[in-house]
Amino acid sequence: MAQPVPAVSIARLRSIWDGQVAPSARRALVALTAVAFFGMAHLARLGTLTARAGAAAAFGLTLLAIGARALVVRRRRADPRAVVRDTVVRMDPELGASTLRALTLLDRTAVDERAGSPALAALHLERLLGRASPERLRARAARAALRWSSAGLVFAVVAVVVVVVEPFRVVEGLDVLAAQDGDAPLRLAWIDEVAMGVAPPEYLHQSGSDLRPFRRTAQPRGTTITLRGRPLHPGRAVVLTDGSADVPFVDDGAGGLVARWTLAESTTLWVAARLGEVRIRQSDEQGLTSIPDQLPRVTVEGAPRTVRLLDEPSIPVHYEATDDHGLREVDLVLRAGTREERRVLSHPAADVVVDRGGYEVSARDAFFKKTYTPVEITVEARDNDAVSGPKWGKSAPIVVIPPQVGEPEALRYEALVKARDAVTDLVAQRVTDRTPTAADAKAHVAREIAAQAAAVKVVQDALAGTYGGLQVRGVVTALARGQLRRLAKALDAEKAAPVAAKHQKLLDESEASLLALDAGVRMIGDKDTRAVAKRLADVAEEAAAGLLAATTATDARASAGRVDAAVQVLDAGGKQMLRLGELGLDLGEIVGNDLRRVARAREAGDLFHAELAARDLAARLRRPEPSFSGGGGHGHGSGRGGVESGGAPSGADAGEPSAADEEARETERDLEELAREHANKIGDVEESLERAVSPEELEALRQEAKQHAQAVRDAVKRLPASRGETGSADSSAASGREEAEAMAGALEGGRPREAVESGRRAMEKLGEAQRLGQQNAWSPAEEKTGREASAAKATLDRELAWAEEALDRLRRASSARARGDLQRHGKEEQKLAERARELGRKGQAGDRSLPQEMLDRLEEAEQAMREAEKALGKGEGERGLKLQRDAQRALEMAHGERDEGEREAKNEQPDGKRPTGKTDIPGKDAHKGPAEFRRRVLEGLGGSSDPLLREAVKRYAEGLLK
Repeated sequence: MAQPVPAVSIARLRSIWDGQVAPSARRALVALTAVAFFGMAHLARLGTLTARAGAAAAFGLTLLAIGARALVVRRRRADPRAVVRDTVVRMDPELGASTLRALTLLDRTAVDERAGSPALAALHLERLLGRASPERLRARAARAALRWSSAGLVFAVVAVVVVVVEPFRVVEGLDVLAAQDGDAPLRLAWIDEVAMGVAPPEYLHQSGSDLRPFRRTAQPRGTTITLRGRPLHPGRAVVLTDGSADVPFVDDGAGGLVARWTLAESTTLWVAARLGEVRIRQSDEQGLTSIPDQLPRVTVEGAPRTVRLLDEPSIPVHYEATDDHGLREVDLVLRAGTREERRVLSHPAADVVVDRGGYEVSARDAFFKKTYTPVEITVEARDNDAVSGPKWGKSAPIVVIPPQVGEPEALRYEALVKARDAVTDLVAQRVTDRTPTAADAKAHVAREIAAQAAAVKVVQDALAGTYGGLQVRGVVTALARGQLRRLAKALDAEKAAPVAAKHQKLLDESEASLLALDAGVRMIGDKDTRAVAKRLADVAEEAAAGLLAATTATDARASAGRVDAAVQVLDAGGKQMLRLGELGLDLGEIVGNDLRRVARAREAGDLFHAELAARDLAARLRRPEPSFSGGGGHGHGSGRGGVESGGAPSGADAGEPSAADEEARETERDLEELAREHANKIGDVEESLERAVSPEELEALRQEAKQHAQAVRDAVKRLPASRGETGSADSSAASGREEAEAMAGALEGGRPREAVESGRRAMEKLGEAQRLGQQNAWSPAEEKTGREASAAKATLDRELAWAEEALDRLRRASSARARGDLQRHGKEEQKLAERARELGRKGQAGDRSLPQEMLDRLEEAEQAMREAEKALGKGEGERGLKLQRDAQRALEMAHGERDEGEREAKNEQPDGKRPTGKTDIPGKDAHKGPAEFRRRVLEGLGGSSDPLLREAVKRYAEGLLK
């Protein structure tokens, strides 16, 4: 039977040991727990995810270790061997070893009878345990307790130091440790004595003000909120935050903190301390409501509305743009499909909040050319929002429905046909009217005057009308007005003496005028047909491109819509061509036939042949000749029929009732050639005067001009070098500086005329900069630029006066020196005057009859040419040049405004000129163009305004011209 272990003796030993060691150990473990807790708080205070996780893990491991020790101690107390080891072995190793062997023997006797008597083994163990001295054991336990107490004391001191030095860090650390989504749960105070102020954005031109702290407020977007306060816990990274963005507080230099927040969207602000990735907010909060800058409001009188371009010769656009703070720009915007064009209407000064104005869009506006879809006209205004960026406000639209291709031309043609018919009725009346006698002479003249006045009114109304933006201009106008003058002259002759011969003369003149008008009407119908045909050729090409895309494109519906739109334009344009006379009937029928070919091929799904038909139509329209030339085509420069005619001769050889249209074109060409040659002669006179200046005079001028050029540069050196916003004082001042520097360079290069021209432009720009600076006095930068421009302008005025005087001296000297050349130019001017006189003589009567205003201009040009001839003959170069320019102006006024179709035809020429008549080719000795060009390039490039670069630029120019 197993013998029990001497429990009393073991318990006694355990009690003696625990009585000494356990209290000290408990205190040490409590102190260790406190150190771990405070250490965890300090580590977590770093605020990073790693630090927070590490702090929690370290504290958890400490608690786990203490708990594990408690379990181990409990188990060891229940184990006799562990108790012997903890007590007897530590006190007396030999006794302890004997005691452990006795325990082993006792255990063996309990299971093996042969090992001996359990009672004897228990007695032996009891005697060994009795040999353990309680005093020695207590002494040994006291030493172990001392070690625990020492460790506990160290831990306690550390914990006390951590808490006493800055206990708030522990609170912060624990708050950070409990944070979620970067926000700590416990609100703490960070600043006191808070003061707040607001400063609206500068572009509002409003003064700042103070706010009551932490009271909700509404402020304009872009306002700067300034918050000041005294820090309660120095050393913390205090921020102003809305929960997503932080603005740090900085030292204000007076022991306080300051932070500035720029308001964007409505938000709520807090003061918070930033610890790593965690914010600890202060309980106070500042609610902010953002007041955004409103879009400019734009109204257009009468909009929204829809107008037909044919019904409106011009579209008035009267607008009013308003904004809550200020306007910077107002634009007129034209849109048609993907096309867009913007035109600046206004640059309001000084950030005005209301801008009113108007603009008239002509039916002849270039934007409407080649536009077959509705055009949307709006007015858009841009505000001065410098915070979120400028915003555009848009008015309701005016939708403009453009005419069909060829419709304006058809309306103009029909009006001219009506005018021709009125003259036809006049001629018919005069044919059927009986020959006047002396008895009814007065009544006859009254009838003639009334009938002619009615016909003339119809013609004049047709000439003055506007047809979808088109007017009657150019050759046809000159021809028609010339024939009206012809009729008036013949009627005046009959009124003087209404005899049979005079009546017959009136009838003959009326018939000739009718034939001339008919020729002019057919001419404009033919010309318009050709112009419309070429525009329709572009549309046919678009249809062909759409058909080609439809064969390969994945989006067949879009391609089909593209083709349908082009076909619709072609169909409408072809129908309009039918209204434009014989050639229009011919080509209009071709358009209709080819469109039917395209439609049949599309219906059959044969897009390839539909494309071929469209391209064939485009090619035919690009060569708008009659299909069969049986008498048409005269005077149109074609010489052949279309592809269907086989190139038969035109009707020019068969004879026409009137050649007035060709004669009118010839007169137009003669006048244009005369104006062009006269302009060249003006250039020759200027060149002769410039060549007459001696090198010594130029060199003397350069030397004298250096000081003046430097004065010009010094005057403008403070002005802006780069242009700012359009319409600002900086922009005008920069332009003025560029012109002034060009003036200085021209002075140093010995080019006084260029210097004077640049100086005048510089004065204009500087004056504009001065005016804008005064208008924008609210802007310190603009006001400063205006003052500097004013100061520069005063100096520039003096230097410009000197340059003008120097130019006059050179011109007087060069006129005397170039007397021979000037006399030669005078003789050539005389020849041109004779040509002008001959043109006027030819335009007095017959089919070449010109309108009176054109004859007056030709006479004015002739007189100016003859006076210029006299001045040049006397060597008065400057006076001769002035008279030549007067003559040139009269010639250009006589030439009048060119018709749209004539401009298009002229632009098709490489240089816009049609060679006519004899052209003189200069000989090798007379031709000085290359040498003169080389001289001008070297002087221009070599006259660099920068002295350091002048020689290098000159060498570079010489290298280019070798």
